[in-house]
Amino acid sequence: MVPSTAIGTSIDVESFINEYFGAWQGTDADIIMSYYAENVVIQVPGLHLEGKTAVREQFVLPFITGFPGNRHIPQNMVFGQGVVVVEWSFEAEHRGTFAGVPATGAHVRVPGCSVYEYDSATRQITAGRIYFDAGTLLKQIGPT
Repeated sequence: MVPSTAIGTSIDVESFINEYFGAWQGTDADIIMSYYAENVVIQVPGLHLEGKTAVREQFVLPFITGFPGNRHIPQNMVFGQGVVVVEWSFEAEHRGTFAGVPATGAHVRVPGCSVYEYDSATRQITAGRIYFDAGTLLKQIGPT
């Protein structure tokens, strides 16, 4: 029997989230985007994004341009039916333009928390509410 790739247990969900966070360490937007459903909805402080194009252009590309090789480090996960809450920390060097600020080389570290809804059959995020202090991030990279 071929094992199922569906996310059904907390171990499966934890593996899926760790893969997703690991993808952010690269600079390949296509790999990162493969974790999102076509009609994904993402909410980040100050942004409400609907669909893969919006998520790619307004969320993924700015972060991997400004912070290539960044690390999202899961600290804790709480599992529910089709939902996972993840406490994490974001660590990176500011090596590209972000929010209009040219690269400063500053090392940043910002804690965060996310609530992800996911499709267990496709192993994709269908919705995400991502909470972190964007003001602290901007202060750490330098004058805006």
